[in-house]
Amino acid sequence: MPTAISPAARYGSDAQYRLFDLLTAPLRWEVLAVALELGIFDDLTLPRAAGELAQQYGLDGEGTELLLNALVSLGVVGKHEDSYCVDGGFAPLLTSTSDISMSNLLSYLGEVRHVSADNIIALLRDKQQVQTGPEMVRPEYWSRAVGGLRSFHRSVRNPIVMDILSGLPCWPGVKKMLDLGAGSESLALDICAARPDIDTVIFDLPGVVASLGSRVTDKTRIQLRGGDMNCDDLGTGYDLIWASMVFYYARDLTSVMGRMRRALRPGGMLISFHEELNDDRTEPEFHILGRLHAELKSGPLSVARGRVRAAAAEAGFHNVQSFSLQTPFGQMELVTGTA
Repeated sequence: MPTAISPAARYGSDAQYRLFDLLTAPLRWEVLAVALELGIFDDLTLPRAAGELAQQYGLDGEGTELLLNALVSLGVVGKHEDSYCVDGGFAPLLTSTSDISMSNLLSYLGEVRHVSADNIIALLRDKQQVQTGPEMVRPEYWSRAVGGLRSFHRSVRNPIVMDILSGLPCWPGVKKMLDLGAGSESLALDICAARPDIDTVIFDLPGVVASLGSRVTDKTRIQLRGGDMNCDDLGTGYDLIWASMVFYYARDLTSVMGRMRRALRPGGMLISFHEELNDDRTEPEFHILGRLHAELKSGPLSVARGRVRAAAAEAGFHNVQSFSLQTPFGQMELVTGTA
């Protein structure tokens, strides 16, 4: 008699499962990227049949159904009988008209993060001869990247940041704040709306600041200051300095920390919000893989574990503390210190 087969049995090794999952991972993104490029999610806020969409977009009917079924398999679209509709939890993130839409952000990150095997090999052999890839150490890169950063800040990061800030014991007393290496005006606008009594200074590279000018209408409460944090004046009298994912470009982090401490009023607080890598620079995976394309082109960028805390202490900050936070964009380290 044959042995009874258990429906709960798991065959094969963990390594085999992992390898097949890695094989499938790029296909998940490509299916999502196609739907974003076509704008399909905007037309799936109400149930639609595959044939309707195919006719609307001028696509092959059978192929459109296959694409929609693939989106269902990803969990971002639901299917009932012959109709498809974007899942309710994903709808505000994938439709382009939503205030918290991630559609532009995802397309932007797909361009800057993803790289082909051929390009990786070319970069390994001679990165100077390869013209592809984000050169994140160049100021002109950030001037072009503002749109993608704005989308990231508005849709994902800022709600987390506002929760962090509003939970600080010192937050009610903050009257003047510096957003160092802001990347966009969106956090300043959110703070302006939540706390009409706070004046915010946005400090970033001149090219970035120039691109933000037309979006900041209340220049009495939100000031723009262009410069290089390594050498230019940051201003003075701040109650709080927020520095998020900017310390990769500090030539001497302790020196930059010292300049930040002097920009704070006595008792003012520094808050650093950065990913940190383990001592071997092999984890967390999200940051290791996400930065690979940029780092192959420009060299190592991410901050080593404990470096921000050490630099803050060396620069004279008191009460330096560190907290690990889980976010949709990977594990982040929040470091605080008092001037």
